[in-house]
Amino acid sequence: MDALTDLEQRAWRSLAGEPAAAWSFYEDVLHDRVVVLLIGRKPIQQREAALVALCEAQWKGCSLSGLNATRLSLVVGAVDYQVAATKDGVPYSARVSSVYVRQDDGWKLTFHQHVSS
Repeated sequence: MDALTDLEQRAWRSLAGEPAAAWSFYEDVLHDRVVVLLIGRKPIQQREAALVALCEAQWKGCSLSGLNATRLSLVVGAVDYQVAATKDGVPYSARVSSVYVRQDDGWKLTFHQHVSS
């Protein structure tokens, strides 16, 4: 399950970089069927809308703690953790959960949720 915690860490590094880096990362890892639940937003179930929502904010100082990955089946894994960061210049803290599905070309993010902490 190290692969999944590594994906989450790479995701946040890409979000803290240039917008093109985040877009490139999520374009590669985001599943065609996706549910994204972000604080203060309606549920997102379309891939393109999820790409925009995940990549539009400016993130800085991202710190992840308590990373925990669990294999739910041979092809499904989940990761949960706490994130502290600055989002668009405002302090941000959330509990994050992600679910990945293993496909021939690697793990694909199919569910992602932020809950206020």
